[in-house]
Amino acid sequence: MTGAPILVTGAGGFVCSEIALALSRAGHDVVAVDQHFDAATVARLKTVRRIEGNLPDVFTRGDLGGVSAVIHGAAITASPERLGISNAAHIRRNMEMLTSALDFARSAGANRFLFLSSMGVFEPHDLPAPGGFFTEATRPTATCTYCAAKQAGELLTTAAADDNFTTFSLRLGNIFGPNEALRETRQHLCLVMRMIAEAQSSGIITVQSPEARREWSWLPDLADTIVRLVQDLPVAGPRVLHAGRPPVVADLTLARAIAGRLSGTTIRLASPPDAIRPPMASGAPSVFDTTQWTPIETALDALIPLQVAS
Repeated sequence: MTGAPILVTGAGGFVCSEIALALSRAGHDVVAVDQHFDAATVARLKTVRRIEGNLPDVFTRGDLGGVSAVIHGAAITASPERLGISNAAHIRRNMEMLTSALDFARSAGANRFLFLSSMGVFEPHDLPAPGGFFTEATRPTATCTYCAAKQAGELLTTAAADDNFTTFSLRLGNIFGPNEALRETRQHLCLVMRMIAEAQSSGIITVQSPEARREWSWLPDLADTIVRLVQDLPVAGPRVLHAGRPPVVADLTLARAIAGRLSGTTIRLASPPDAIRPPMASGAPSVFDTTQWTPIETALDALIPLQVAS
């Protein structure tokens, strides 16, 4: 494809590095921006232009040039306590990344801006939950610093739109896939990877909420659909969308599927934690309606050999 490149922030991370690769596979010129790219991610993104640096500073350096669209996924998900900063500083850093990305996108000639939001905007008892799912109709009430930054980000992204600049927010739920790793700003792995790691290290999978049901997006499927979304962002209708209706599975069922692929693994049921939110799904028509989600069992068959080999 021709035209100015698509810029992806947070492209050194698990989700956005895969989005950058999916864009490149689709024929787009891509600029991947992050504070740091580790060696493994550099090897994966070898065909993609990479720029390292603190995000607001990168946008003022003048070496990026024009862009056609921005996908903003950079965020600090680790808690303020873990990072040794105040709540106010945590919020400021997330908001500075978003507002500088919005300002840069508009000044660099982009006509599309996609903000990657999160299921973190919800508390378990938020309502309504039609059919037992959190949809776009559910009213988010979470107030942790990360949650507040995502809710505020959705509002600011919508407010930044004008006649020549379409903005949109996409809420992501539980995601799993290859190449997930810890980072300073993201200090936890998804439940699937935690179960696999525990099974490999101890031969045990601890399940705290066996009946909890969670949606699971296989990252390569999600990234390919995000590419289709950003190529033709809706200009009308709701400005916040959930990422389709991925497969839903109970925690105990997931643990059993992993244990069945790692011989000798025992499942241990522990005391349940606090309430778990319902699975997240979309109640609005979108490009995600045609996503062919990889079944959990098929994805695990692909993922676990990769983990064992590593």
